[in-house]
Amino acid sequence: MNSKNLFFKSYDAVRLSPLLRLFSPFLIALVASLLSASLLTSCEKATLTTDDGEGMESVETAEGKGELYVTCSFSQTQSEITRASSVPLADCALRVQYVIMNGETIVYNSEQINGGGNSFGTLSVNLDPGTYRLMVFAHNEKNGNPISVGTDGSIHGYNNRATDSFSYSDEVVITKNKRKAVSCKLTRCVAMVNFTSTDKIPSEVSKFKLTLTGVSSKYDLRNQIGADATTYVTSMAELNSDRRTSEGMMANIHSYVFLPAMNATINAKFDFYNNSDELVLTRNIEGIQMRINAKTSVTGSFFQSDGVDASITVDSDWGEPINFDADSE
Repeated sequence: MNSKNLFFKSYDAVRLSPLLRLFSPFLIALVASLLSASLLTSCEKATLTTDDGEGMESVETAEGKGELYVTCSFSQTQSEITRASSVPLADCALRVQYVIMNGETIVYNSEQINGGGNSFGTLSVNLDPGTYRLMVFAHNEKNGNPISVGTDGSIHGYNNRATDSFSYSDEVVITKNKRKAVSCKLTRCVAMVNFTSTDKIPSEVSKFKLTLTGVSSKYDLRNQIGADATTYVTSMAELNSDRRTSEGMMANIHSYVFLPAMNATINAKFDFYNNSDELVLTRNIEGIQMRINAKTSVTGSFFQSDGVDASITVDSDWGEPINFDADSE
């Protein structure tokens, strides 16, 4: 019998019995107290707070497990992590990869694709109690295949290349029958280099290959840094209208790259070809300064073999600016 039925049956008994009418004030008070206690018990939920200020609530989970609930957003700089400013992840990424490790073992690995829904950038997963490493990697690769995750938690770019990408890594503690809510603020984990010529593309040049030395082919998601220093070579590409200005100069040749350190110096080499894929000339540029979360712009005469008149600027669209003048070499 529920508390509501108990109340009405008690009322009928009081109405019919003279003796009960004598004690009716006490009985009604008792029933009201029982009803109030029942309602409070049905609505009550215990709430705990972890040391880092993130919520941990009692929840119903699979037997013996706890829930990890993750929400993700993007912060422009590391300093913004401690402030409220952030951008929804859906506004800057096409895909997001969640990787959870227990020690050296990957226990969870899944991908979400941005489809415009509210679920993009959120994750709920049940885990056994314990300490885990939560790693999140958001990127803009349009390839249909999921990003490759190594057994050590490293991210391998598509054909050793990267897109505009963002990452997060931290430890989380899961408690039995508790929800661990984590608000992840991802930061940009790549640098970008862009090449623009100040001279016209020769009529015999129609294709190019770009070689970058000193970049990383994979990303250590656990420690949030490039995992190696290697050489990346693009496939043969045409200098089509998207890569030419109206004056016939080269533009919009850019690459996102992982770096093996926050600040790094890389070298670039352009090989220019004709329509028959015959090498016409080579252009080397050394000492290009790069920084994670910064754009480096390289401008100069590209169609003079090993010329020295390229200027290099790391602009402030992402991070703080630094300048480098290759002409001083």
